[in-house]
Amino acid sequence: MVAKRKEGNKTVERFIKIPENDTKKLLTPFQRQIEVVNYIKEKGIMNTRGIVVFNYNPNKGIPFVVMETLPAGHSKIGFIEGNKSVELLGAKEAERTIDQLKKFHSISIKSLQSNLKKILKTYLGDYKSFKQEVFRYLNKKVKALDGKGKSESFYTVLEHRLVINDLKNKTKELLEQLEPIIDAKENRESSIVHGDMAPNNLYVFDSGDVELLDLEWVGTFKNKAIAMILDFGNLRARSWGNKKFREALDSALIKAYCLKGKENLGKVIVKLSILRSLIHLSGFFENYDQAKQKDKIQTRRRNSTEQDLVQIFKK
Repeated sequence: MVAKRKEGNKTVERFIKIPENDTKKLLTPFQRQIEVVNYIKEKGIMNTRGIVVFNYNPNKGIPFVVMETLPAGHSKIGFIEGNKSVELLGAKEAERTIDQLKKFHSISIKSLQSNLKKILKTYLGDYKSFKQEVFRYLNKKVKALDGKGKSESFYTVLEHRLVINDLKNKTKELLEQLEPIIDAKENRESSIVHGDMAPNNLYVFDSGDVELLDLEWVGTFKNKAIAMILDFGNLRARSWGNKKFREALDSALIKAYCLKGKENLGKVIVKLSILRSLIHLSGFFENYDQAKQKDKIQTRRRNSTEQDLVQIFKK
């Protein structure tokens, strides 16, 4: 919530956040966000709201944090809720988002204090686990809308819906083909990851500048390219309602890697981001009850997701 607070001779608005309870399940992400924000602010790495005062130790009283507010109600886009305002995002916002995401990923794990390292979420994040994850999604048992209520493997649903034969084997071949690029020695180093990239975790200023929000799930990956695949892929897939923005994100990411002489790596990251995130998210549609699967918004989302997946196997 936002409330007024007296600081010195001024009364200012501040954002106040209090965890619902003091269980470790809630307090660990709460502490993680506070410590990560403090680190980013101290080092001047990227745009973020500063923390005024906080407590995450229940032994010292009710856990809370008071943060600087964002100009809610004064921005054309500002906070993005659900699918609202996603259609307003364009090339400028895509470039600024990728710029902030690249700055975030530039944080060196070695530079973090030991107490901060301890509370970061640990993801496997190597290429072997990445491949296993993709096939776990493909093998997931689902009840598709057009499957008459019978359970079947998700990859068979995709095969007949996308009219792609032997999709599972084609996925295997694609992952093997791109492995030398993603699993190159230069990429096999610990990297930080946001963990929950989505349009509703962005704040967009009228200038087009963007701030990344909600850092509760920040963690570490063993491969920096796969860390980007997770964050970029989640953001892109969850922007399903704005095709132009998704395409602008693709161009902005490839451009960022091109400037470092790694254009091919950028293109591969985009391709695998689409593959991993869209297979992951589209699988959820199939286990919704039939009424929800037939919902207009869910139908649009599924169709948008599947059209992007088709392009991966055509290229």
